[in-house]
Amino acid sequence: MFPRAKTLLAAACLLAAGVPARAAAPTPAIASVSTGSVNVSWTGGTAPFIAALSTTPTFTVTTASGPAAASPHSFPGVAPDTTYYFKVKSAGDLGQYSSVLSTITLAATPAGIYSLSTYFTADSSYTAAITIGWNTGGNPEHTSYELLYADNAGFTASTTVAGGYPPVMAGGLNANTTYYFKVRARGLTGAVTPYTGVISTSTLAMRLTGVGHTVHETTAAVSWNALNDAGVQALRSQGYRLNYSPNTSMIPTVTWSTADPAVSSRDLAGLLRNTTYYYQAGTLNHPGLANMLEVRSFTTLGARPLGLTRLAVGDGSARLGWTALAPADAMGYRLEASTSDFAGGVIESSASYIAGLSTLTITTLYPNTTYYFRTASLNTAYAPNYSSRLSSVTLALPISADLTWPHAYPHEIVIDFFPLQTAPQHFACEGYRLEASTAPFGGGGTVLSSVTYSVEDTLRSLALSGLAANTTYYLRLGTLNWQNTPNYTLLSSTRTGFPLPLSGVTLDSVWSSSAALSYAPNSAAQRHVAQASVHRFFGSIAAEASTANPALTGLVIEGLDENTLYYFRAGALYNGTTIYSEALPLYRQTLPKALTGLAAPGVYQSSVAVSWDKLSGATQADSAERYLLEAAANPSFSPVLFSSGTTDIGQSTLTLTGLASNTSYYFRAGAFNSEGYVSYAPALSTATLCRPPVPQAFNLTPNSMTPRWLFNSNPADTRYLVELDDNSDFSPILASSITVLSSATFSGLGPNTTYYTRVTAINRLNRAIPAVTFAAMATAAYPPAALAATGVTNYGLTANWGTGGNIPLVTWYTAYISSSSDMTGTVHSSTTLGMSASFTGLVSDASYYLRVSALNLTGVPTDPATDLGSTLTLPTTPYLVAQDQTFFDPMLDGFSMRWEPNGNSSHTWYYVQTSTSADYSVINSSRLVNALSCTFSDLQIDTTYWVRVQARGQAGAQTQYSPPPAYPSAVDVERSTRTLASSQKNATAQTTNEITLETSYGTISVLLPQGSIGSSTRLTLAPVSVFAPPLSAVSVLTPTGIGISLNYFPPTLVRSAITVTIPYRLSDLPPGTDRSRLVIALYDEANAVWVPLPSVSDTSANRVSGQTWHLSTFQLMQSQPETGLAGVKIYPNPYRPNSVSDVMHFTNLPALAKVRIYTFLGELVRTLKADVNGMAHWDGLNDDGRKAASGVYIAFIQTKGKTASKSFKVALER
Repeated sequence: MFPRAKTLLAAACLLAAGVPARAAAPTPAIASVSTGSVNVSWTGGTAPFIAALSTTPTFTVTTASGPAAASPHSFPGVAPDTTYYFKVKSAGDLGQYSSVLSTITLAATPAGIYSLSTYFTADSSYTAAITIGWNTGGNPEHTSYELLYADNAGFTASTTVAGGYPPVMAGGLNANTTYYFKVRARGLTGAVTPYTGVISTSTLAMRLTGVGHTVHETTAAVSWNALNDAGVQALRSQGYRLNYSPNTSMIPTVTWSTADPAVSSRDLAGLLRNTTYYYQAGTLNHPGLANMLEVRSFTTLGARPLGLTRLAVGDGSARLGWTALAPADAMGYRLEASTSDFAGGVIESSASYIAGLSTLTITTLYPNTTYYFRTASLNTAYAPNYSSRLSSVTLALPISADLTWPHAYPHEIVIDFFPLQTAPQHFACEGYRLEASTAPFGGGGTVLSSVTYSVEDTLRSLALSGLAANTTYYLRLGTLNWQNTPNYTLLSSTRTGFPLPLSGVTLDSVWSSSAALSYAPNSAAQRHVAQASVHRFFGSIAAEASTANPALTGLVIEGLDENTLYYFRAGALYNGTTIYSEALPLYRQTLPKALTGLAAPGVYQSSVAVSWDKLSGATQADSAERYLLEAAANPSFSPVLFSSGTTDIGQSTLTLTGLASNTSYYFRAGAFNSEGYVSYAPALSTATLCRPPVPQAFNLTPNSMTPRWLFNSNPADTRYLVELDDNSDFSPILASSITVLSSATFSGLGPNTTYYTRVTAINRLNRAIPAVTFAAMATAAYPPAALAATGVTNYGLTANWGTGGNIPLVTWYTAYISSSSDMTGTVHSSTTLGMSASFTGLVSDASYYLRVSALNLTGVPTDPATDLGSTLTLPTTPYLVAQDQTFFDPMLDGFSMRWEPNGNSSHTWYYVQTSTSADYSVINSSRLVNALSCTFSDLQIDTTYWVRVQARGQAGAQTQYSPPPAYPSAVDVERSTRTLASSQKNATAQTTNEITLETSYGTISVLLPQGSIGSSTRLTLAPVSVFAPPLSAVSVLTPTGIGISLNYFPPTLVRSAITVTIPYRLSDLPPGTDRSRLVIALYDEANAVWVPLPSVSDTSANRVSGQTWHLSTFQLMQSQPETGLAGVKIYPNPYRPNSVSDVMHFTNLPALAKVRIYTFLGELVRTLKADVNGMAHWDGLNDDGRKAASGVYIAFIQTKGKTASKSFKVALER
């Protein structure tokens, strides 16, 4: 046991045995407290005392304890704003302490207020925060403080933040704004200390938004949304700061800042490739304090790969290479392939992370497919920097060697094989290539090939021809991709067979003493030989030729006799044995000797005679069967233009006729053998003589003359000598000219003077023919002067002109008049010595064009003629024809009429008046027309009208009204008519009947289809203007006052629908009428109501058609939308069968509604029934299942209860 414990135990025993009772405990009191002391007092008890002060009521922790001489007692050095507990007892008293009292020291006044910018924040313009700290003066952590702040030094509208131990954050502040702060402490007792001094600081500017970066190899750009609000300080910064470093520690740091709040980006240059950079961006407030964002990073791109090259492409892979980069410039590479040039779709790729690698292979490609390739260096962030692109086509899939079968022949090898399938493209090819080599491929042997671009998926074969016989060949078969690049499969080697005899032995040419044979040489042959013999089985050889050149395909046999029959053969020599093949043809006769002494003793305009030295005929070699003479335009005689022959070999001359004049020809003469083959002599050439030129009309002026002629089939290079003289004997020659043209002009001649000309044609060899003398001709007279026409009447005028310098009463003139300005129509003329010409019998009110020419001494007029201008004749009064011919096409409100022009031209206008008074005191209507008829409309119904006509000329002249006095018989003709009041028609039961009533705005019609009435009747159709009130039992109808009545007698039964069509004028409709809702309503006299009929309002034609089963009074009325059918939609309309829409749809119908489709003539085509969803469809067929014709139809829709119906116009187009 510890010594102290033993002592305490002994003392306790002693006290228990003999100590008297305890004294009373002192009564304590708290005298006063301050921030650092507690002053206490007590009463009672016995000195000395022991006083204890603790911060806990159990005194487990004693702040101060010890002897106290007497009351009062002070405890200095205590903590401010702290609860203290006090008790006291007598020192000698083992007894108890006094009761425990508590008190709280005062809070210390804070001092040294300051801001902690490290903890400033500003996430938005109104959530900025400032952190403020101060010296607590020893106050414990539980002391509370009141931080007072405002945005002004006077602390108006200030805010208090209650906080605990500093630092304290003041939030909800405006960004980039200066604030003033002071603080005081509030103790546990609620007492407050004085405020500290005032400090000021600024909130941070708002945090940047939209921060991003773009990265390149050695540059980068950091961007953000600029804070530069002109009106709100909190939405503006005072500039920006950007720190960046290649290290995560941001050491070393490159710092950039700006005081321009409008800046929104910063370019960073001089960076290292493939390097990660860390950066912070922030805004600056007024003091320049930065509100920095968290550290971000980017990695610069690796160097861009260069020199992308295609190294190898297979049927499912591709290997590409490039120039390797330095290890520092890239972490690795990625090779990519795309079929869409990287515009979408699957991208195949292969990657490597070895910087020194310069090739990559992609093994996941489709065969026979175009791919675009690019490679990229990868930086440490795996970001690519792409190279330029290139494209290539993968090889097609190879053919399996097991699916090939070789067939060997002497000079050919054929490979049968199963081709690839034709689809899809990846498993197909674009053709096949077969190659054979005399040595293993790549070993330097001769390579032959065969290609096909046929890709049918049936068994196919390829052949290699022209091979050496009895030779081993190495084979391979390739499939071709889109670029015709082969993908080879090696096949087994194959040996060709022993060669057959020569093929294609052909006797190509036979001449007088030699013959040429061709053949298909065998490369395996040691020698080739050709032979000729006069014996069929070559008992003796007349001549032969041979060669050791295996490439030579022909031989020429020399030393043969002329005009002699020989047999020919050729052979190939193999190891001393020659295998012969007979020539095709087997035999030929050599040509006769060529003729000599060719000459042309007779040359004419269209013929040439040629002569030669004839053959003697003494021996076979000096004979021939016949002679032939040919002519051609070129020395190759292709083609031969003319020929002539003879079987008399004793003849030495032939003549060719029908040749062209002044034309160079080549002539050759030939001798024929008995087989019809010819031997030609060397050709000669000459030119035929010219044909004489054909005189044509002269071109004349007063001082010049141009004779003209036709070439008369002479070629363009023919020369002509033209001579002119004023004497007919051309002695001496006044003037001459040589030309290749068809005319020659001589100037400086006298006016209207007679001259003589002649022309001589000269051929290409400068040989002339006799001259052609032209008819005498005088130079032109002077053109007459133009004067105005006089004496203009309805049917005539006088043309006038001046002499123009010609001699009066010596020179003749011809005047022309025509109704066409170019004188192409009817032209009249007058020839006179005078200065005028009168023309009669002209058309009234017509323009006439006048010209005049002066005639020279040989009667040739001046050209062009002098234009005398145009003159307009006066109009004549038109006249009316007989009554039954004057009026036609009567209407309810008008009529049409015609009249005769009485000689006026088609350009004449006519003013027509109509009046209800015979004296025309009132003019009801008038027309001004450029025609011989007109139509009056908008007149009164059933009213008599008189008419008259006046002609108005083109120049404004007006005639009297018809009929003119010149036609007195016409005065007695009644020229009046009456407008219609009604229309009648006899309708028969078994035919289609239509009764019409014409108006100026359309035809009122009633169409009765065949069988629509039970018996024949007489119909009367008349307009109606007075109607019964618009009462209807089925719809709200608005009357228009436009209608008709249809009466009939005797009565008949209506068996099927009758179509009624009523036109209208817009001006006749009541204001506000909706024309699309116009219907024809029938008046039910029995019930005194109007019944709307199934109708179609054709707003484009201003008419309404409806179907009726009764004949009565009809009126156009406006209907209101029917309940349940307002939303009906029909589409497509028009409907085109077999187009995109296969049926016509009727939607938004009431359930189970019926749709009946009719033609415009009222014929039912199809009945449809809507389903429970309100839909029906028409497939363009009628109820019999046959196709309905193209056209416009009426769709009549009726609800199930027949309470509502509506008609629509639909169209069918096939």
